[in-house]
Amino acid sequence: MTLHVFSCLFALIFLVNTLVSLPSRRLEQVESLLSFKNEFLLSCNKSVTNSWNRDAIAFDGVLFDKDTGGVTELKLRGACLSGTLDANSSLFKLYQLRYLDLSRNNISSSLPAEFGRLADLEFLDLHQNRFTGELPSSMSNLGLANTTVLTKLHFLDISNNKFQGKVSEWLWNLPSLTATNLSHNSFDSFPNISPTVKYLVASNNNFTGEIPLSLCNPRNLLVLELSNNSLTGAVPRCLSESITVLNLRRNNLTSLPDTFSNSSLKMLDVGHNQISGKLPRSLEHCKGLEFVDVESNRVDDTFPFWLKDLPNLTALILGSNRFYGPIYSPQYPLTFSKLRIIDISRNMFDGSLPPNYFVNWSAAISSSSRLEYGRPRVKLLNTYGSIDFSGNRFGGEIPESIGLLKSLLALNLSNNGFTGHIPSSLANLTELESLDISRNQLSGTIPQELGKLSFLSYINMSFNKLTGEIPQGTQFQTQNESAFEGNIDLCGFPLQKSCSMANVSSHASKPMHNLNSRKPLLLFSFLIVFHFVLSFSFPLSTSL
Repeated sequence: MTLHVFSCLFALIFLVNTLVSLPSRRLEQVESLLSFKNEFLLSCNKSVTNSWNRDAIAFDGVLFDKDTGGVTELKLRGACLSGTLDANSSLFKLYQLRYLDLSRNNISSSLPAEFGRLADLEFLDLHQNRFTGELPSSMSNLGLANTTVLTKLHFLDISNNKFQGKVSEWLWNLPSLTATNLSHNSFDSFPNISPTVKYLVASNNNFTGEIPLSLCNPRNLLVLELSNNSLTGAVPRCLSESITVLNLRRNNLTSLPDTFSNSSLKMLDVGHNQISGKLPRSLEHCKGLEFVDVESNRVDDTFPFWLKDLPNLTALILGSNRFYGPIYSPQYPLTFSKLRIIDISRNMFDGSLPPNYFVNWSAAISSSSRLEYGRPRVKLLNTYGSIDFSGNRFGGEIPESIGLLKSLLALNLSNNGFTGHIPSSLANLTELESLDISRNQLSGTIPQELGKLSFLSYINMSFNKLTGEIPQGTQFQTQNESAFEGNIDLCGFPLQKSCSMANVSSHASKPMHNLNSRKPLLLFSFLIVFHFVLSFSFPLSTSL
């Protein structure tokens, strides 16, 4: 009996403390929330607004000020709201709002100028809705237009909507704005940038003409993302002075600044433009560089050996340009201590690689990590081990030191002139998922040890001079016949040709270094040399 009384008393005390600890709520704020909820249809059964009613102990996604009882935070991301947001919405009666997230809903309307009434608003996220039309020419503040509004707003995300036209002047006059995301809309021009902006993401729009020099105004601009537009002309020199992340990918730009002196620059992406000339040597002064991408341009230069002096370089992508010459020099040994991705495909590099070529790279491609640049949501690349030397003019043997790159996931040496045997050290690449050595002049047998690579999901060894039995490992057995076609005398599944015990034993009994065993291959090589195609214009497959 005593225990029962004690437990009841404890429960009562807990209930009283819970009620006391709950923030007070003004009745009209609760009514405004309920009215706002009723303005929309709920397109799913899991909306956070399901808990909202007059008698609710807690309103999911809502934070009330403990002193005034006003709503200060409204977090309705993915709340299944479907409908329009009108100028007379009850939302604009929540005057104390500081944080508002309506992202990932199905709100389809123009942007109401009444947002200007939310004078305390600091964070506004409307991304991934169906807002349409042009931004309002001004924001109203309690009915007074053309006054300074949203003076506390520092974060604005209206990406992934259907806005169009000019980015309104009021947006760039917000005195506290530091981060804005306008991407994935149809904006076509923007005015001067507020000097307070640090992060500007405006990719996937319809911006045309030259990059506006007004972008040079905010001296503390750290992230500039203007990819996938139609910008033309030269990259302004001022953008090479202070920015940390510069992404101008997929435009129609024609040249880079001659001078880079920004030690804080971490990422430079100008891939898929029309940039010509040489790679600026001044990039070697940007000691913080981690990511360089100039693929699919018209850069006409030799291999930038000087990039080895960048201590943090993690990704180097030079594919589909006009680079030429060797990538090995005894005078300039490459010591990429942190490099995890290198793509020099579809150029005109030539020469051979010494057996120890990859020795100084092994420390880099021995672990996996993730690179994330900037805010808001500028997540550009997951970096793991990847080497793409395809579509060049390399010759000689594949360096045995390739087997030191223990965490390599993808290796593409196709469309070159590599000769000799497939290195057995490839069996050390236990994380390898993709191997393409097709369209070379590789001879001999496929090392049977490769059959133990359990993650190898893509293999292409076609159009070489390979002989003998295809390894019987699980990953080899799941490949298409085309992965091994065009060789001299390969046999075994998935090819139609089966291996007789005599053929298998004869191949196994002859040592690799026996010159007599190579005579038939040398004689037959004249018959298949016409199968080799060195192509330098393959469609780009890398997308960031």
